[in-house]
Amino acid sequence: MRIFLACIFITFSALAISVKAESVVHAPSQAGISYKNEWPVNLTAEMKESMESVSTLVEHIVRLPGSIGGIIKRVERDKILLEKVLHSFGYYGCKVDVTINLNEAPVVITFTCELGAVYTIDYVRLESRDNTDIPSMDINMDNLIGISKGDDLIAEKAEKGREILKKYFSQNGYPFVDVNEPEGLIDHEKRNVVLIFPVLLDGKATIYDSIIEPTKNLDQSFIANRLYWKNGDTYDNRVVERTRRLLSQTGLFDNIVVTPKPVDGTPDNAKEKPIVMHVKTTESAPRAVTAGLHYATTQGGEARISWDHYNLRGHGENLGANLRVAKIRTKARIYYNIPDFVTANQSLKNETYALSEKTRAYEGRTVAASSKVERQLNDKLSCAIGLALENGSIKPKTTNKKSPIRLIGVPIELTIDGSNDLLNPTRGLRINASITPYTGHLGSSKSMMIAQGGASIYIPFQTNSLDEDMGTIAAFAKAGLMKIRNFSDLPPNKRFYGGGNGSVRGYGYQLISPIDVNRVPLGGESLLEFGSEIRYRFTDTIGGVAFIEGGSVSQRKLPNFSKSMLWGAGFGLRYYTEYAPVRLDIAFPLKRRKLEGSNKPFDAAYQFYVSVGQAF
Repeated sequence: MRIFLACIFITFSALAISVKAESVVHAPSQAGISYKNEWPVNLTAEMKESMESVSTLVEHIVRLPGSIGGIIKRVERDKILLEKVLHSFGYYGCKVDVTINLNEAPVVITFTCELGAVYTIDYVRLESRDNTDIPSMDINMDNLIGISKGDDLIAEKAEKGREILKKYFSQNGYPFVDVNEPEGLIDHEKRNVVLIFPVLLDGKATIYDSIIEPTKNLDQSFIANRLYWKNGDTYDNRVVERTRRLLSQTGLFDNIVVTPKPVDGTPDNAKEKPIVMHVKTTESAPRAVTAGLHYATTQGGEARISWDHYNLRGHGENLGANLRVAKIRTKARIYYNIPDFVTANQSLKNETYALSEKTRAYEGRTVAASSKVERQLNDKLSCAIGLALENGSIKPKTTNKKSPIRLIGVPIELTIDGSNDLLNPTRGLRINASITPYTGHLGSSKSMMIAQGGASIYIPFQTNSLDEDMGTIAAFAKAGLMKIRNFSDLPPNKRFYGGGNGSVRGYGYQLISPIDVNRVPLGGESLLEFGSEIRYRFTDTIGGVAFIEGGSVSQRKLPNFSKSMLWGAGFGLRYYTEYAPVRLDIAFPLKRRKLEGSNKPFDAAYQFYVSVGQAF
């Protein structure tokens, strides 16, 4: 017998309700007959919760029935609903009974049930419902939908499989696909079910053209240059989402809608459908002011404010300024970015800033300017080359003598971003690498080179019924090397330091470094850092993390991994907003160091961090 899982898939027998009553029954009052119901004692908490969410008796408890007949109608409906709930948990051989005791006040309605065995999956198959041949899949279907032979037949898993199938076909050429409610063939003797997913593919789509609806202030070519698809491509919803993501990150749009439509005149039942991609956007206000706060125990609080004009000349030119004020660092910055510089997917990024620093290692005042050309090679890979100028003075805490700093650098960068979100990644990979040769005021060394690189990976381990990532294992690694003739010629603000937010939580800012007798960080010529974090989202808005991180900084060409590695560990809370998670972490150093001749640790027992976005 073919059945509908979501509606529960069998024909129900007539309801039999036994009524215990004496010859005299209480007459209903004008207010109605009050009652209470008792669910079967062998229901799990999840079953009971599901039943109460659909129960007529529960829903209308404040609207009392005026007669015994009114109670019986509600009971009849709830008996059917309880059977449906039990079916959704795989109990297709269940039997439900109800007893109404009219001699109690309020009336007592007692449900009982024999659950029987949980029915299992015999096998899963797809079935075309529009006379279209279902293409062979490039992945095992059982692995794709997470349902295999012998699994318990749970309606929630079947519904999730339905959504996964729609997503799969939309990524493989079928934008108009629909997967109907799953059906099944029940074998009560074997207590198993053949699970059937009815599929309406509605034609395989090839992109014929794209139509971009005009915008008020933005040149249409800006949008056209950011479409990841091209004419002749087979439709892939992943490409559409990448395009939406890229356009959203520009800050120019409040809404982006991409709608595939068949070319006029295409038959409804065509197996091959040329389509036109309609792109409709709603422009956001071109100007924006933002503000924020950040806090870390050893760095103190930091206030941030910024102003941006995202479309200065009609082609997405971004002119902006921001100010960051903190105890250890104050920075004022102006920037101007020109997209599609010379050619599409290439930007010219310019900035200048003034910086005042007062850290544990040094004090300094510098001004700098830079300009670089950044090329987006594809949706994940980009590279850049530029020119950077820096001028100012630095006073190391070890000497209290100011030294001028005048440098010219040529930064070269490579970035791979395969993560799914900028501020809250839950899956994917990020890799970045840079190398910058410098020349200028460097004493006898004349020149230096700084190379840095890092990678982070995000692996989901649990998803919800909507295929949203609820649990993620995240890990990162960083390394840095310098080449200079004499370490003493290396400006303190260019040396490597570890510890603090964005580095190794649990240790103070710059304190993972060689330290002198006055607790002044000396910095290093090489750096190595690792970290791992388990992130779990309990609800749509609340989550937690546990992490461990380690780092080493050395004045040698390579860190001494075995001896100088310092580790910190901790946990934190996340509050998820639409924009990004708000982060609160507490971290503890696993080794509190002591200076020579002192028995008192100079590493604090713990560190607090409050910020926006994940730690890495």
